[in-house]
Amino acid sequence: MSDNQFGPPQPGFGPPPAPGAPIPPQGAPAAPPQPGYGYPQQGAPQPGYGYPQQQPQQPWGGAAVPPQGYPAGVPGYPPGYPAPPRKSRKGLWITLSIVSVLILGGVGVVGYFAYDTVSKTGKYKLNDLPGTFHDMDSSENATQAQALAAGIKQDASTSGGAPDGAVAAIYTSDELEIRVGAYYGKISDPKAQMDAEFKDMPGSGPRKSMDPGPLGGKMDCATGKDDEGLSANFCIWADNSALMLVMERSSDEVDLGKIAADARELRQATEVVK
Repeated sequence: MSDNQFGPPQPGFGPPPAPGAPIPPQGAPAAPPQPGYGYPQQGAPQPGYGYPQQQPQQPWGGAAVPPQGYPAGVPGYPPGYPAPPRKSRKGLWITLSIVSVLILGGVGVVGYFAYDTVSKTGKYKLNDLPGTFHDMDSSENATQAQALAAGIKQDASTSGGAPDGAVAAIYTSDELEIRVGAYYGKISDPKAQMDAEFKDMPGSGPRKSMDPGPLGGKMDCATGKDDEGLSANFCIWADNSALMLVMERSSDEVDLGKIAADARELRQATEVVK
């Protein structure tokens, strides 16, 4: 016969005595009931009005069972659920910092270039062109060159320039004629001034950008023809202080690379700091 011959223990009576255990005398007060195997105790006060809720014990010796119901939750979320972790704004602040640095850096770069342009504007002037160039003399055409210089200064004033002075020379040989005209002053936009000069050269071919040399600035060259049908290729260089046109006329077309090299040489011979 089984030891537990009375079936499952009834609530409030505790477990049956083990075999061989002394039987308490009749009429003696019973020992306090022990909790059964997984059965709740009887007689324990139930939580009601004014009684704090008890933590029920986990059967079989486990951890405490969380209290039933939901504690007061965070507004906008179901009771008993913790609020989601607060979003970090560290990335936002880093992004804003980077943007601010870029903006301030851009302003600094623009300010630097503006200062650099202003500091260079009108810094140089042109001395008189040399009397001879590549064994070609200019003295025979001195009067014509003076008239050319006066016309250049006037044209520069009407096209938006602010010339302080102008120079010109005409070098000739049996095969070639080199006409040089230039002015100096304050040129805030060298490219715009060059564009105006090219518009005054009708019939010229497409512009080709060339190396202006160690003094900087900009130089463009193009092919052209004069009224007599001769080749009249030319180059124009300009910076914030001066603009010069070099045209070479010949029965044979003159290479633009040669004209650009002559323009750089003449520039170095005439452009100096004021």
